[in-house]
Amino acid sequence: MTTVLYVEDDDDNAFMLTRRLERHGIHMRHVESGEKALIDAVWKIPDVVLLDISLPGMDGLSVLQKLRSNPLTQSVPVIVLSAHVMEDDITRALEAGADAFVPKPIEFPRLLEALDRVIKHDSHGGDSS
Repeated sequence: MTTVLYVEDDDDNAFMLTRRLERHGIHMRHVESGEKALIDAVWKIPDVVLLDISLPGMDGLSVLQKLRSNPLTQSVPVIVLSAHVMEDDITRALEAGADAFVPKPIEFPRLLEALDRVIKHDSHGGDSS
């Protein structure tokens, strides 16, 4: 079963997306902040990280850079989710190491496609629980 770490500070968004993805057989873990994401990602390495950019405290791009600089998490695929969809925003996310960018509001089929693409491309194995 695929395990996804979802980093989202909006509880309503987290609840709705978590339920939808769990219906597709994906095991979801949710944290509300970048700091918690960094701890959780090392504690039990996920197969994929869904990462909001606008987070309280440490923003998503800083989280992404720290994930990429840690040998334990550097190969975990990261999909950035953001309402900031200007070309510069997308470029910054991809240059920081994101494997995909999905704009908010999230179009569920587009997210599933991005998940499928990064999971198939991923060769690190991740956490298979």
